[in-house]
Amino acid sequence: MTLEEIVSITGLPGLYKTIGKRNDGLIVKSIADDKSQFVPSRTHMFSSLENITMYTTGEPALLKDILADIKKKEAKNPLPDLKDDAKVKAWFEVVLPAYDKEKVYVSDMRKLAKWYAILDGKGLIAELTSAPVAAGAEKEEDAKPKMDVEDKPKKEHKPKVQKSTKANTKPAPAAKKITTPRKAS
Repeated sequence: MTLEEIVSITGLPGLYKTIGKRNDGLIVKSIADDKSQFVPSRTHMFSSLENITMYTTGEPALLKDILADIKKKEAKNPLPDLKDDAKVKAWFEVVLPAYDKEKVYVSDMRKLAKWYAILDGKGLIAELTSAPVAAGAEKEEDAKPKMDVEDKPKKEHKPKVQKSTKANTKPAPAAKKITTPRKAS
């Protein structure tokens, strides 16, 4: 599983794994309770965890790096009680000391703590924060087979398209109006 597959959905609590796509939404599976459902894109927005960053005083910090830091510092800095704002802020200052105090709200800190608890409860933190090569992603040059001068690339055989007997979908031409000459009176 990668961070690209895990999404946060507006209006729905928790995190979800993408298991299918449709034109009008996503089919997702809840990480917390393994229930699958269709979520329409007309009423909900999706944010992949791969694309989420947090504001800092310098460059934005990737969520992947923040989750790894939380895991490293968890023994000395356990997750706080989410109802106490002061404890949440103190915990977050240890996790990400350079965060932008004007742009990162306590609600963002709580959401991060909830996401971490969900992912750590399923044992996914180490898997998600590992290097992309370890997750199975390869470099583009490694994925291409090397060819000698004598080797020629093979042509891919495309399946033949069968002609269907559909009705003609073009509109019928407009009927011409036939006029007859008038009789003289």
